[in-house]
Amino acid sequence: MKKVLIIALVALLATACGKNTEESLNKNLPWKVTTTDEGITQVFGVDIGKDTFKDMMFKLRLLAEPALFENTDGQLTLEAYFGKKKLGALEARLIAELEADQSLLKTMLEEKEGDRESTPSNHWKYKINVKNTKIANDLPIWRLIYLPVTDYEMKQMNFFGTPKEKIKVNETAEYWLYPEKGMVLLYDTGGKEIFYYSSVKDFHRLKESLPKETVIQIR
Repeated sequence: MKKVLIIALVALLATACGKNTEESLNKNLPWKVTTTDEGITQVFGVDIGKDTFKDMMFKLRLLAEPALFENTDGQLTLEAYFGKKKLGALEARLIAELEADQSLLKTMLEEKEGDRESTPSNHWKYKINVKNTKIANDLPIWRLIYLPVTDYEMKQMNFFGTPKEKIKVNETAEYWLYPEKGMVLLYDTGGKEIFYYSSVKDFHRLKESLPKETVIQIR
């Protein structure tokens, strides 16, 4: 059944593969962020806070399987990890977190497939079944995390404009906050940059969700 689901998504993605133009390369850059009158953040051609996970895969022509993650406090999240991919002219990894309440996530946990797995971030990972994968495909994206492959220099960070606020994390890193864009950048002179996106209406939630450490572990 899961194979059938993936094949169906591949067929959908294949219909969109004829439009890899220079325009799309320039559009799919992490600083090309716009917002709608409704407060939806648009980046990489994805409408964060509106598009479903299935919409996102179709627009980016990428596939990933959502999975459940449980943190040390027992809180559950539903996330999908896209390994190193080329988005426009740049390579990056993506993590999409889906909008789902804890009651739905607990049901998915009860119906999980196989044993749980440990992750580098000390979270537990659970594989969800086909029925819940279908449900996940229709859930909206509330947060998108962009992990660039290469380090950014200050002149590149200036493409994002002047942040509304800066929060120091440690000696080498600080968060740059852009509430009007639904965006937070982690600029780290001693490590990798990380870019976070949400809808404008969810910006406070995005700010509260930021790790207190500079390193985000790959799922």
